[in-house]
Amino acid sequence: MKKYFKYQILFIILFCVSFFANSAEVKMSEESVDGKKVFRLENYRVNLVISPERGGAVVSYRDKLGGNVELIQQTKYGALCMDHFQAQSWPGELLEVPYEAKVIKNEPGECVIQVSRTATGSWGGSEYPELAGIILEKTYILKADSPALESRVKLTAPAKSSKLAAYWSQCIFWAGGTYDSDNDWTFRPSVRGVRAKSKDKLGHFGFEDFLADFTAGWIALIDKKSKSGLAVISDYDDVKFLYVNQANHTVEHMFNITWLPAGGSAEFYTKIIPVAGLDNVVAANEDFVAGCKMSSDNRGSGKISLDFVRSANAPKEVKLDISIKNIMNPAMVAKAGTIKVEGIGDTVKSAELAFSGAGADPLVLQATGEAVLASGTAGKISFEEFFCGAYRWADNITTDMATPFYKGEKPAQKLKLQKPQSISLRKPGKFNVWFVDGLLDDYLRISDSVNLVSGVYDGGRVRKCSFVISSSFGTKLTWFPYDYEEMLSYNYMVFGGVKADALGPIGIEMISDYQKAGGGIVMLGSPLSYGNSGLAGTKFAELLPVKIKGHAFDIKDVAGAEIKVEQNLPMLEDLDWNSRPAVRFIHEVEVKDWGKVVLTAGGKPFLVIGETTNKARVACLMGTPMGTLQDEKGLPFWKWNDWPYLMRQIFWWVSKHDEKFKSRAY
Repeated sequence: MKKYFKYQILFIILFCVSFFANSAEVKMSEESVDGKKVFRLENYRVNLVISPERGGAVVSYRDKLGGNVELIQQTKYGALCMDHFQAQSWPGELLEVPYEAKVIKNEPGECVIQVSRTATGSWGGSEYPELAGIILEKTYILKADSPALESRVKLTAPAKSSKLAAYWSQCIFWAGGTYDSDNDWTFRPSVRGVRAKSKDKLGHFGFEDFLADFTAGWIALIDKKSKSGLAVISDYDDVKFLYVNQANHTVEHMFNITWLPAGGSAEFYTKIIPVAGLDNVVAANEDFVAGCKMSSDNRGSGKISLDFVRSANAPKEVKLDISIKNIMNPAMVAKAGTIKVEGIGDTVKSAELAFSGAGADPLVLQATGEAVLASGTAGKISFEEFFCGAYRWADNITTDMATPFYKGEKPAQKLKLQKPQSISLRKPGKFNVWFVDGLLDDYLRISDSVNLVSGVYDGGRVRKCSFVISSSFGTKLTWFPYDYEEMLSYNYMVFGGVKADALGPIGIEMISDYQKAGGGIVMLGSPLSYGNSGLAGTKFAELLPVKIKGHAFDIKDVAGAEIKVEQNLPMLEDLDWNSRPAVRFIHEVEVKDWGKVVLTAGGKPFLVIGETTNKARVACLMGTPMGTLQDEKGLPFWKWNDWPYLMRQIFWWVSKHDEKFKSRAY
């Protein structure tokens, strides 16, 4: 009997070892759906299906811990990791079309599948030559010991031509398995706290589909009732917008536009993290997904509860220092203490803290610390959340002059531009120019001046014009020369009323490279220029021979002051000053050491020029074409007959065509 019992124990042990060994494996199988081959991937946590015939997307997804229900509606355009080019209208040429597929790796510890397609650049009756020939390779990775499905998308330009692409990854699914407009919520991190929305509970900001002021690269869609859903994380440095359609229908990452040199590639990733046990998300990263509950007595005391589940990694320990900042009095910061959570896994682990001395609501929870992996590797963590509590207004919004408004810090993104080996000016044609036409710039007659530069009928000239238009986030440009080869072929660039949000961080970086290569720049005055441009403190501001004031109110009324010659340089040749050109409003700036004041008005600089150490030339005009002048004060400078000729000669100077001047003083 003892011998029999001994064999029973041995059998049970062997069964358990075999069960857990198998449960720790990832399996891949080929199946057929409607006569089309699909790949099923399954590990201890998730069961999913990839369909090469449907745009290489994930067309079925179940989280075994989150109810094991189907999250993807089994209809067209319902899937995870769908590909799209931002230049094309939705759904574009990549959705629901056949991809090539191949198995890269099929082992118990890891399965890897790659799907691919070459873009045609044709969609909806329109041609997109900047996309034609791009090879899209999407590689899926599922490991035995991680719930995360990793999708890596590689875009490669043809061997003999450069391309320009803005990639967009789309996930359309129902958290909890069914759509519930009340309980399905999206969560996105921003400088104003986590933006939490359902279809019917949108807050003061409305749908706010495009989020530009994000502070991390994650989005989550959670069913509050079942406490399940998905978090999708990506590289913060690559993201342009965190997008959710109609508040809670989709989870989508829109990535920065990318210039691909001939044969060059760029790669983007997303990781799909199943979430079970959380009804909200305040932070998500490679190590954990966290939810938060907070309460206060509106007199400075309260409680914080943080709930954690694992992400792609299973951290050995997470340690966070928690502070509470008062919005009414930002100098008032209460140290709540340290939260330490060990062994974060698939089921929820919680930690609580009490705080005091924080002052009345509204408050901001700030967390900083690190996650330590089993290997001993430690990673830094920081996040924050806005807490309205008993305060009258919610959603951290200014609704009147008395309402507080909190804005956290958006971390600087590290740009991943693929720059040419040689960033130097190419051999341009005659007076190639790119002009950004902004508010009131038509009064300055820049097109007339450009025509005068090399003659109206000169076929050797290339002119490109972009217009500043309004968008969901202030302003944007109708076109930008993202191709380095094209940008480096310009003799000079002219910037009218253009703001930082229109250029974007990539545009500013490329313009900075252009100037470092010796390219000429002219900046015009306008209501959206200089102080109101948002360019103060950026690389663009470093390019100018004047310092931009960091506020919008830099335009001063000089009461129709006449424009005076400070330095009689060759660029002022043959101009008739008898008309007494004058200006009413002028940008107030500080001239840098390398700047040279050429014209003044009312004792303030009107035209400042400068040449950098790398021989790039820059000209800044501070006068704005606005306001009325009395006749005795002089002629508005933009109505001056010689104004286009002055601009022509400024363009000659910045493009280093000094041979155009009679005097060779330069």
